[in-house]
Amino acid sequence: MSIPANPSKPLKQPAAGSWRLFFHYVIPSVSAMVLFSSYTIIDGIFVSHGVGELALASVNISLPFINILSGIAILLSMGTSTLCAFAMGEGDHEKAERIFTQTVAVILAVSVVITLAVSLFAEPLGYLLGAGPQTIGRTSQYLHIVCLFSVCFILSYCLEVMVKVDGRPQLAVMGVGTSFLLNVGLDYLFIFQFHWEVFGAALATGLAQLGSMLFFLSYFLSGKSNLKFRKFKFHPGQFRRILPLGIADCSIELMLGFLTLLYNHVILSLLGEESLATYAVIAYISLLVSMVMQGVAQGMMPLVSLAVGQNDRRSIRRYLSQCLITVLAVGVVVELLCQLTPGLLVNLLLENSSTLFRETVSALRQYGLSYLPAGFSIALAGYFAALGKSGASALLSLARGFVLLPGVLLVIFFFFQGTGIWMAALMGELVTLLLALFLLHRTTR
Repeated sequence: MSIPANPSKPLKQPAAGSWRLFFHYVIPSVSAMVLFSSYTIIDGIFVSHGVGELALASVNISLPFINILSGIAILLSMGTSTLCAFAMGEGDHEKAERIFTQTVAVILAVSVVITLAVSLFAEPLGYLLGAGPQTIGRTSQYLHIVCLFSVCFILSYCLEVMVKVDGRPQLAVMGVGTSFLLNVGLDYLFIFQFHWEVFGAALATGLAQLGSMLFFLSYFLSGKSNLKFRKFKFHPGQFRRILPLGIADCSIELMLGFLTLLYNHVILSLLGEESLATYAVIAYISLLVSMVMQGVAQGMMPLVSLAVGQNDRRSIRRYLSQCLITVLAVGVVVELLCQLTPGLLVNLLLENSSTLFRETVSALRQYGLSYLPAGFSIALAGYFAALGKSGASALLSLARGFVLLPGVLLVIFFFFQGTGIWMAALMGELVTLLLALFLLHRTTR
């Protein structure tokens, strides 16, 4: 946690446990997460205003497939980066390069299988993800185009992570930023100028990922990198170490896809296909809020872990308090926006003249009540992980995404039905928060 010093004028390190040090870590973390979520949100804005509500719903229906690609990328990349860092720390550079190259080869093979499977079964996959008669055409078209770039989605993420291991984190930011700008520019060109509708949106997304992949590949092939591709002998046993290291972060990505899939099916059954656009709007707004909350938690985590190593219990408590206060402030601001000016938020993705506008405003007011308790649960899951309590962190995250939130939604679907489904998120998050507080009590005790 040292800060580089200027020989002529030394920089004073922020005091441990101070708000200044807390925001020194949190602000960059939140900024990165907002940039990541904006990538998807701006895509939705272009599709909604340039093509229409059903097109927006079709893209949102397809997002669980993107979550799967991201989950696979995380699963393979996080463990690979850890093992490569271990090997480089031990001075065994060749071992690090063999592990790196082997993972890239596996990514290429997995991507080919995914591309072939989705190309052949794009329409059945669309129905599985929640598409109906009015959205299946655009959904399968989006899936068919995006799957052609599967290798770009997975490999670009892997290379971005490995660039950081190679000691060039600024290149990772440049690569993500370049991909973001490319996607925005291509969305405008393909949707508003060429009028390629959903096909154009999918192509813009794929080409942006291709640009990111080529950006990072050019670095590793330029001779400027420390890590290079080299011949290797395949050792499948290494993946027994690689895969477990990526499961926790992978499960979060898969959770988002699972909840989207479940909501799409429930809404299709209860409210009809047109209302899928309402959930699409809520899903995009929820993604942004969730990324901000995760950014706050991720900014806190290294500070807590360092304080644990120093046995500085006072700073541990202060960092947790600062994180929870920040989450509270963000949650209150978001809640005020959802309750007082929900139309402004909805208008980002739907026109005022839309027949779904009033329904979506009402749905956002109800769903938005869940954001604050969700923020506290996300913060506490990060806190447990920073303490080294991986069991508590995993239990809270997995229970939230695969048991409690889906469970409450299904209870409302089967026993209450109607528009009460928009309150399912609040009830699920409150139950999750009770679990989080129970785990916090056990941890502090």
